[in-house]
Formats: sequence, structure tokens, C-alpha cells
Amino acid sequence: MPKLLLRGPIIGLVVHTMTAHAEPKLATTPTAVLAEHLTLSLAQGMRIEARGHSIMAADASTEHETRGVLDVGKGRFVMMAYELFAAPGADFKASVDANLKAQGVTATLESLAVPAPLVGFGAAMTTTGKDDANLIYMAYIASGDRSVQLIAFYVNPDGFAADAAGFTALAKKMAASIRAGKRALDVKAKDHKFRGAGSDKLVVSAPDGWVSSTQDGPDFSVYHLRKMVDLGASDSPSCGIYIGGHPSFQHTQAGVPDAKVTQVAGKLLGAATSWHEWTNGGRTMTEAIVEHPLQKSLRVHVFCSAHGDLTPLRKIAETLRVEK
Repeated sequence: MPKLLLRGPIIGLVVHTMTAHAEPKLATTPTAVLAEHLTLSLAQGMRIEARGHSIMAADASTEHETRGVLDVGKGRFVMMAYELFAAPGADFKASVDANLKAQGVTATLESLAVPAPLVGFGAAMTTTGKDDANLIYMAYIASGDRSVQLIAFYVNPDGFAADAAGFTALAKKMAASIRAGKRALDVKAKDHKFRGAGSDKLVVSAPDGWVSSTQDGPDFSVYHLRKMVDLGASDSPSCGIYIGGHPSFQHTQAGVPDAKVTQVAGKLLGAATSWHEWTNGGRTMTEAIVEHPLQKSLRVHVFCSAHGDLTPLRKIAETLRVEK
């Protein structure tokens, strides 16, 4: 699951000149985030725009994150909504505490007055305000489908110096407006059908507890499968399925020597293949690349990772097939 971003290229470099700061009001119409999993009221003047990335990279999926940006003078205020693909656990507050502790984050959580079936906890953060992106407030939400979302609010140094308290108050108002959206995560055992370009006839089967999402690039798609473990759990098994013309093994990208890569005999799309297995940062990875069965110009790159035994993940990956 994604780590809480305490700093980084979230704020961006472009600053638009606007009027001097006066605390914005919230929009009267709520905005859907995370592909309609949640809604909330944005600050008036805030716009939704994706993060910047390399020209060769894929945009973040709207199922994975939503970014809102508000420019006030030289200040920039940013909301990041993240789908954590995690379950709240038996004690949601304890799960949030465990997740923050694992990331070295200290925060005092307070209950959010969000309507059922949502449950929420928020926390104001202590920061010097000197980073490009300063985390000032965050809200963890447990949805009715037993999934967890994180809404984090950042401000750049100019905004922090001008009115850190005002931006924090604005973040709290936005967090208090969070409501359940139209979409729910489906974690039942089923055949997951692809929606990416060139892959609409592929399907993969996963047991209970797995959820899928799609990320489209300029000339490729990645289908993600994730096991919904409790927030703060030490392991979060996942698989990715890339469909495009230019795949490359992740162990090559990571600079792992060939001598440390083990090849395991298996199948993919019904044909015999070799799975490349390796370890990086305590996490074991397995991956294979084969020709697309319907479009010979494309390749299918499947990559899975977990802590420990990868056999259950390979069994899921090996159900990948052309839908009849």
C-alpha cells in the first residue's frame, strides 16, 4: 500500500498569482474522488488535476488517487486522496496508528464526524513549513465496503508562511464534508475482466479478498490485483499485468544481478514459460513476459510480489486467459 507522503513533488513548480489570502468557502456541490468511491466539497477555486510525471510513464489511475490544487497568491494548497487497498481491521483506530508508526509518523488522531457507513479519524501535523510539500492535515476513512482511503493536505512554504492555521482549518472543513460515493470495491471471488486497450478479451480469476483496478498509459495498460489486508499489516500481496509493446523485467530495472535471479518453470496464458524470481528489500518478486495471444505486436508482462511464498500469487497469475 502507498506510504504517506511527507514531502515530494506534489505541490509542483507552477504558481499562479491570485488575490491575497482569505479563507475560501467550500463549493456547494460535492466532487467525486477516487472514481466515485468518495465525495467531498472542495474549496471554491480548487481544481482537480493529475500529478506530473515522466513522458513515458502512465497517469495515476483515478481509482488510485485524486489530486486537488488551490493557488492563493504565492501559496499552493493541495489535496491528495489515496485508495489504500486495505481493510480497516477489527479496530480501525489501532490499524491507523500501526500504519503511521510503521512509517515513522507521530500523530494524535481525533474522530471525524462523517456519516455512516463511513468512519473517520483526522490529525493535524506539526511541520517546519520548509519542504516543497508540507503535510498539514490528514484524514483516514473506513468505507462501508470495508476499505480504507487516505485524504492528505499539503501546503508549499509560501502558503505555510502566509497562513498555516487558515489552510489547516480549510483542510479540516474539507475532511468533514467527506461522504460515501456511488462506487464500492468488489472483493468477492470472481473473474476480473480487463478494460485496458488491447486487453478487453483477457480475464484472470482471483479468490475472495482481492480487488482489481486499471491504469492506462499512452500506449499500454496495467491491470492491478491486490489482496485486501488490514491497514498496517506487514504484507500486502499484489500482482500487476502490463500489456504493451515495450516491457522490461523489473529485476533489470532494479539493477538486480542475473546471478541473484532464479528461474522457475510455470505457465502463462496457457503456454510454458519461465518465471523470474528475486528478492529486493525483503520482498520476493516473480515475473514473466510472453507474447499477447491475440495481438502479436504486444507483450504481456505479469509481475507479483509478497513477503514469503509466491506460489499462491503464481496460481492466480496462471489463470490469465482469453475469455471464451
